[in-house]
Amino acid sequence: MQDKTSKPDGRRVRMTKMLLKQSLIELMREKSIHEISIKDICNGADINRSTFYRHYNTQYELYDDILEDITSDIGEIFIRCAGEDYTTQLFLSEVLKYIENRRDTFLVILSGNSNISMGETFNRFTNRFIDLENASELKVYIIQFIAAGMTSFIWTWLNKETRRSAEDVSLVISSVMTHGLKRSINFAQMMQENK
Repeated sequence: MQDKTSKPDGRRVRMTKMLLKQSLIELMREKSIHEISIKDICNGADINRSTFYRHYNTQYELYDDILEDITSDIGEIFIRCAGEDYTTQLFLSEVLKYIENRRDTFLVILSGNSNISMGETFNRFTNRFIDLENASELKVYIIQFIAAGMTSFIWTWLNKETRRSAEDVSLVISSVMTHGLKRSINFAQMMQENK
């Protein structure tokens, strides 16, 4: 028999963390993460500092938890899209819808206020899905090139109040990626073999 107190406690913890994350994102719209204090975050979330310290040690740890949530969500999208009917376009469309639904969060993450560059932020996500440690040097360059381009694209796309749909944009991007990427990777592998 399950303890009845564990469910409400779990919900309370999730709610507390959500409020802290929302507070940090809101504050980061105006200033850099290293200018934000724990007190600022707690005031914005209407939570006391001791509660904050039950879950996180620093604002950077809280920020990393936000990135972990996003990585996990995108991983779930990947798993959901990885069936027989999987296409690059379908996956991109679902990811772009996810990003668009969290527009404020992504605009903050991709801004300079996260204390890391847009390219580095996107590279963090890329590195969690692709094993760059064991990839050839040229393959790493190709992946980094695409990651930087996607980061710049997402930033530009989200900054437009009226923008093309995720489906339209994903169709164009997947076409470029599918045709260009396959040839680029094959070329990189051929160069690596002939080295």
